[in-house]
Amino acid sequence: MGSPERLWKTAVLIEKLNARMPHIEKVCQTLFGKFKIRIDDRNINVGGRTFCVNIALYEKETSLYWLKTDEGGCELNEKDIQGDNTVRMTDLAFSLLRKHYPERNGVVTLLDDSGFSWKDTKGKKYKTNFLKGYLLMNRKTWYEDKFGAVMCDQDIYKLYRERADNNFNDPTKKPESFDFMNRDVAEILDPLYKNSRTWGEFIQKIKDKYNESKYKLIYNWYRQAIYIIFEGMEINQDWKIDISQRPNIECDSGGGRSGGGRSGHTSRKNRTFTFRNYNRLEPFNWTP
Repeated sequence: MGSPERLWKTAVLIEKLNARMPHIEKVCQTLFGKFKIRIDDRNINVGGRTFCVNIALYEKETSLYWLKTDEGGCELNEKDIQGDNTVRMTDLAFSLLRKHYPERNGVVTLLDDSGFSWKDTKGKKYKTNFLKGYLLMNRKTWYEDKFGAVMCDQDIYKLYRERADNNFNDPTKKPESFDFMNRDVAEILDPLYKNSRTWGEFIQKIKDKYNESKYKLIYNWYRQAIYIIFEGMEINQDWKIDISQRPNIECDSGGGRSGGGRSGHTSRKNRTFTFRNYNRLEPFNWTP
């Protein structure tokens, strides 16, 4: 046997190594796709060949730190995760949070930096920010619409909702003319604008006629439109979601390891997935 000091150092090293290992690392089969999940005492991660959802477990806060689908790779069979499946994948992460950390079954905070990105014919990348772009199209932000999110500041949120609920339908909030900041876009949208009494009527005409390209058409001018509609109010990025009200997503295990132990030898048919360490990145956007 080694000396007490050597045994103590070995025990400390083992404890540190175990702390770095995931508590759960496995494949999760759902009705809408097959995902890898990784859970430890600091993060809950869900994705495919890359993690597309990250929930950060801070000491005094639980945060939806990362949601990104625009580059693909979110599902193990390379299924394209978009629209409602983006919501379901996020709800899967919330379900895992409630299951493994029930004391955190409450508010999850987020910094809304969601958006829709695309490339032009020259390969240049653009992004329409959903905090304001989706708000212009739907009178709610994307997180507000899909997850029932509210601003962390309730006083600001109350004023924001009053203006969202009223100003889109108020003819006095729509100027007689508007600068679309792009000649080609102006040729398309100016006739619709001039034949509309309210912002809401104008936006509905865009959705009816140009729904597939709406986020490209508003790229140059949506911020100015929101500034006018909300009377100069800055739309707060700090939001929160009550995950206790979100649906539970069932997860059938597809193999993996839990508790930090090593998985034994398996046949090719029953082989488990292993994953590299995951480093969180700054949030960017998703694909609707």
